[in-house]
Amino acid sequence: MYSFDRVHYSIRGSYLVWDTKDKTTLKLANIHAHGYDAFNGVLSINYGKGAKFSFVPREISAKFEGGEQNITLFGTDGTYIKGKGKDILVEISNTHAKFDYQIVQNNIVELCDFKNNSSLMFVPIKGSIKIEKSRVAGKIASDFVNVRILPDENGEYEFSIEVNFLNKSSVGSIGMSYDQFADIAEKDYLAWEKKVNPKNKYEKECAYILWCNNLSPAGNFVTDAIVMSKAGMSNVWSWDNAFNALGLADIDYRLAMDQFMIMYKHINRIGRVPDAISQTFKIWNFVKPPVQGWMYKQMMKRNPEFATPHALDEVYFDMKRNTDWWLNLRGDVPSYYHGNDSGQDNSTCFDKSEHIETGELIAFLAVQCAFLSEAAEVLNYPTDKKVYSQLAKELSEKAIKDYWDGEKIFIRLAETGEAYYCNALMPLRVIVLENMLPKEIQEYIVKQIKEHHLCKGGISSEAIDSSMFVEDGYWRGAVWAPDVVMFVYALRNLGYTELADQIAENYKSSICKYGFSENTSAITGKGLRCKGYAWAANAYQVL
Repeated sequence: MYSFDRVHYSIRGSYLVWDTKDKTTLKLANIHAHGYDAFNGVLSINYGKGAKFSFVPREISAKFEGGEQNITLFGTDGTYIKGKGKDILVEISNTHAKFDYQIVQNNIVELCDFKNNSSLMFVPIKGSIKIEKSRVAGKIASDFVNVRILPDENGEYEFSIEVNFLNKSSVGSIGMSYDQFADIAEKDYLAWEKKVNPKNKYEKECAYILWCNNLSPAGNFVTDAIVMSKAGMSNVWSWDNAFNALGLADIDYRLAMDQFMIMYKHINRIGRVPDAISQTFKIWNFVKPPVQGWMYKQMMKRNPEFATPHALDEVYFDMKRNTDWWLNLRGDVPSYYHGNDSGQDNSTCFDKSEHIETGELIAFLAVQCAFLSEAAEVLNYPTDKKVYSQLAKELSEKAIKDYWDGEKIFIRLAETGEAYYCNALMPLRVIVLENMLPKEIQEYIVKQIKEHHLCKGGISSEAIDSSMFVEDGYWRGAVWAPDVVMFVYALRNLGYTELADQIAENYKSSICKYGFSENTSAITGKGLRCKGYAWAANAYQVL
């Protein structure tokens, strides 16, 4: 049994999601995204004070004064509702566009939603549907449109709703019962759960999160796509996908590889990948740090199939092209043009300038070049092996020499080369170089973590004792799964297992207690921002 306090309700493949608007209301939204405002409301149902909601992968159960109701999902864009008791008012969102219309034909109610390039199809199975609207003669559209569900003579009602984007000539719910759709959802989840093989209730919640955040192929998604959260962050960003791949590596090889490659499917002619994609759009304004080489090496450790020539051949050329873009087309020294490029959007690293050079970016590229050299040897590309081996050596030396003053790690303002010191965790990500780092830098990073970043939630993105620390400050204080995973893995590989285990245990304890959220409070461990988040679920599984 799941709670809306921790996660939303959806099923694998669906572009629809149910969530609570408040303690009295359920809302249905679609995530056929139209930009950053990806969570487009479709409708809501207010059940009144005292309503209680719970759900399992099969269905939602709602109990309220005067009735009870069950809700399931089907296909990519359908939901089915059945209940008994009093009338139900379904309030429709986004009905103020002047081109909207409402018709009833063959007992099916069709509501045009011009704003979202769709229509809503209401199909009554038991009971009846009544359109409630406000329209003044001579106006082209109603001020509002709602739908009232009226029970039959036995006090029961059943109806389906489909968000129709595909100009279909039929409605998918006709001929299928509620229980048949619910059975399909339940069987699909149980097959997935068997594959994941969760050992406790938290691993089971992780399994559900990865299942329910899966979208069927459509538009820019040429394979199944696992978004961060259908509760709001419903895009794929070009490092999120790599963390999804790591979490799935020893569960489902093909699904993990599809997640790893999903951004590479959109690589352009000069080797750049978009910052983010949804079904309907791509963002090219930013990038994300090149963690793919580091990530793929971890995937190979979790599942040897990723080390086979066939698997390496699938990833090699796109990763090579993107690496070459970073090295040749991102300025004299590869740099971040904006906080969004780093993955740590509003980090204090960017307080003096948006355009900075960092040793950790150079370190990521060094690790990626080392991986490409190793892959080139397996694939029998001797020239590439030599070139990328040399680049890995030069870049690792640069990451140390140009961003370490003998006592501290610093970043540089790209326009002037001026050294800039801050209390963010981000510069310490140079730790991904692991044994390529001199011992004195390893010890410096460990000291910084112990004294300034180790916290109840794991490892803080800004030093706890910094004047710039903000508990819910996004990358100015919160704890994030990508950092936890990268630092824990690197510290373990360097032999600092006690510190690594403490970070991992603090983070895992927090997300178990408060939910698998986008980020976590460093002070209390409480989940922050978006819930039901895939990279938190993945982190729990791989730590």
